[in-house]
Amino acid sequence: MNSPAVCTSITATLCATLAFASTQAMAAKPGGGGSTDCTAAVDFPAFAYWKPSGKTMQILVADAKGTCIRSVITSSGTGGTIQFSYPVSGTSNRGRVVWVAAPAVVSVDFTVDAVTKQITVLAKKMIYSRTGGFISLSKDGSNLYSTRYPDTGGLVIDKQALDFDGKSTGLPTTVFVAPNGSNVQTISVNSTEEYLVADYHPAPGAPTAPYQLVWVPLNGSNAVYLIDEHSAQVEFTPAANPSLPARVVSSDYIPVDSRNGGGCDRLVVRDITGNVIPDVGPPAYGVSPTWLNDTVVLADGRRANSTNGCEYSGTIMQLDLVSGVQTALTSGYAPDGK
Repeated sequence: MNSPAVCTSITATLCATLAFASTQAMAAKPGGGGSTDCTAAVDFPAFAYWKPSGKTMQILVADAKGTCIRSVITSSGTGGTIQFSYPVSGTSNRGRVVWVAAPAVVSVDFTVDAVTKQITVLAKKMIYSRTGGFISLSKDGSNLYSTRYPDTGGLVIDKQALDFDGKSTGLPTTVFVAPNGSNVQTISVNSTEEYLVADYHPAPGAPTAPYQLVWVPLNGSNAVYLIDEHSAQVEFTPAANPSLPARVVSSDYIPVDSRNGGGCDRLVVRDITGNVIPDVGPPAYGVSPTWLNDTVVLADGRRANSTNGCEYSGTIMQLDLVSGVQTALTSGYAPDGK
């Protein structure tokens, strides 16, 4: 579906539920943990992800095969908000991870040894002290997009420039103001920063489906364009692809158990006018997808079952859009590709 709707005003509420992680520096601390099978890794690091670590989460980076793995940092926070860039603009061996440690947004950079693939973790930086919203990091790591709930009410999406060390530079610029009573959740900016895709909830009572997949041009028009919509209480959790032509991968709730009415989250690729790109192989189930490159998608693996329709696999799954081949990479959650 491709009908446009123009958005002009604001309203929403977010309650931060996780404690803010300490911002003590970790300067020049070597990254440990994970595998040692790294000297042959030609695409390290390719994505970041997280795993539970006691009452906190461990953030890690891996090569495209999930065989070379390094631990970056252990922190409180919201695992699904991890955003990753490599290499950071102006560098050849520096990576950046940004995540929500509510009510703050923080970043940490690391450098990669070209031979051993050992990483050196640099000081953690605070970007925002008061937001627990949804974030998206530009491909080169220089701009952070974040949903924000001002004291005056409403919801906006800000663009915050980051310096060489991953710290905010100056005040953010508002790039989108949500319409009154609506809400925006998962956001993902494309690599040229011309638009972002998002989970969008129209104001209650609006004559549209309550769950919408949209794209928002970043040209100052404050417009929203519909890609798809549904009434099932499931988010799309979309991700914009790295380059042109413009495409988006998202999770669609697909019935898989007619007896119990259960369903599962199936990965679907569309262009931004809403046309579905046909599957090549069998259905791929997953949530929180990301693009590893223009033809490969990663996601939190899901598997269909006959009890309630779906369950987490606990494994990061890779889908090759050309061959249709699905591969389990490593245990973990919420991958974000570079």
